[in-house]
Amino acid sequence: MSITRRKFLEIMTFLAGSAVIGWAPAPALAKAIAKKRKPRAYDAIVIGAGLGGLGCAALMARNGLKPLVIEQHTIPGGYATSFERDDDAGNTFKCEVSLHSTVARSPSSRKLLTEMGIYDRLDLVDHKQAWSRVDSQGIVDLPNAGLAGLEAELVRRFPGEKEPIAKFMAFWRQFTQELDALETKGITDKAQFPKIYPILWSVAGSTLGQVMDRFIANPKLKALIGMTWGYYGLPPSKLAAFYYLEPMADYLTHGGQYVRGTSQAMSNALADVITKAGGKVLLGEQVTRIELKNGRASGVRTASGKRFSARVVVSNAAAPVTFGMLPKGTLPEKYTARLSGFTPSLSSVIVWLGVKGDLTTIQPRAEFSIDLQDDPEITYAASMTGDWEKVGLGCMIYDHLVPGFSPKGTNTMAIMCLSGMEPWKKYEKDYAAGSKHAYNQEKDRIADLFIKTVEQKMVPGLSGMITMREVSSPLTNRRFTGNPAGAIYGYDQTVGNSFLTRLDNRTPVKGLYLSSAWGNPGGGFGGALAAAKFTFKALMEDLG
Repeated sequence: MSITRRKFLEIMTFLAGSAVIGWAPAPALAKAIAKKRKPRAYDAIVIGAGLGGLGCAALMARNGLKPLVIEQHTIPGGYATSFERDDDAGNTFKCEVSLHSTVARSPSSRKLLTEMGIYDRLDLVDHKQAWSRVDSQGIVDLPNAGLAGLEAELVRRFPGEKEPIAKFMAFWRQFTQELDALETKGITDKAQFPKIYPILWSVAGSTLGQVMDRFIANPKLKALIGMTWGYYGLPPSKLAAFYYLEPMADYLTHGGQYVRGTSQAMSNALADVITKAGGKVLLGEQVTRIELKNGRASGVRTASGKRFSARVVVSNAAAPVTFGMLPKGTLPEKYTARLSGFTPSLSSVIVWLGVKGDLTTIQPRAEFSIDLQDDPEITYAASMTGDWEKVGLGCMIYDHLVPGFSPKGTNTMAIMCLSGMEPWKKYEKDYAAGSKHAYNQEKDRIADLFIKTVEQKMVPGLSGMITMREVSSPLTNRRFTGNPAGAIYGYDQTVGNSFLTRLDNRTPVKGLYLSSAWGNPGGGFGGALAAAKFTFKALMEDLG
């Protein structure tokens, strides 16, 4: 097995990312950086108060630096937020914008959230099972029992595929074991890497689909193994295998958690840490320009004409939006060309429902997905084009996890599907002008279709219980976050944009950093929070 530089660097980059979570700056370094700060000045300006921006600012503030976070919205959080809607009876329902489940209890997540000062402030509620899926074959429930639990369910569902399942799962277990060994022992002889870590070597540069194809021919079995691909925004044929195998194993082992108080509680906790440690969170102010001094990021200007200066600028905004705030011609042509090769991830359509009655007595599962197609490639294509009768749905009944989440005698439910921007482009002009009649009709049509599907598959009687309904689209996401195409995962996490080839959080502009799903390591709650740590480490090293 020959050694290739690209594959070796991909694995090393992945490993380096894991090592960053365990990194902590020497107290002397933090003190030295803080001493260089001028009176009443800021060490860093953070554009945007999503998890990547808040997390990075919290790490800075807790290590003696003084960050200023500037957020265009009136509340912090980005996608990690919630809002309220009333029904005609006067009931007020909390609508969770994004969080269904996150792995907050894994050792790495707990360490990171502790360093940010919020782990002990979060009231985490554990999901009773890892995942539930409805497809043409029926319902499968995955327990929080690691890879062994997954294997048992796969064999139960596909008893005739026991041998290929066993081979694939053995491969997956060795993958996790080699990762642990590499993190512990490292590598001293590069030429021996393929021999010592053959599974990691074979996964590098491969999609999840390519890895499964080595062992499994049954398309329905492969679809079940890759059932949570929607969490990453790409189907198995496009998703980098590393992005699925490692976090999915983590999720199955440590289970998923929801945050009592909605994801807004996590965002509020980070904002509180920042302010109590000497930083500042400025809401309702939109940054429109990043200013340079001698070619280095030196501050920002806002839509209201205010100017703020700092030693570095960290952007939690979308990468294309960030670079659009620089003076024209600032970025090297080669870097600009590279950016043009990346694509924004899918967006989402979400239907929030307030219902009269108790859904928990009708449907015992808190979270479940409904796959109308057994082939994830068809589902992905349907999401891109708006073929709403073929998309996959993710459903959440919040009162299962948090009793009292909804007003007495009611429940709250969310139905979500991935969506490209293409189906919504015909509404863009009118939407921007405030003329939303046709747009709202389309949203209502889609919501009716989703509700009917959920009612038929999992929640009988649902349509007759609804007292509140709200619907969002990619246009909604873009309006609130500024993300191109309303992307929810930053740039697509393809093999060509992962780890070694992922956009670095250091930019070509000195003093300008990315701290979001658009950079390294990628999307999701865990990805955004990890990006915060990656960026914090980079700027501390540079400032020191």
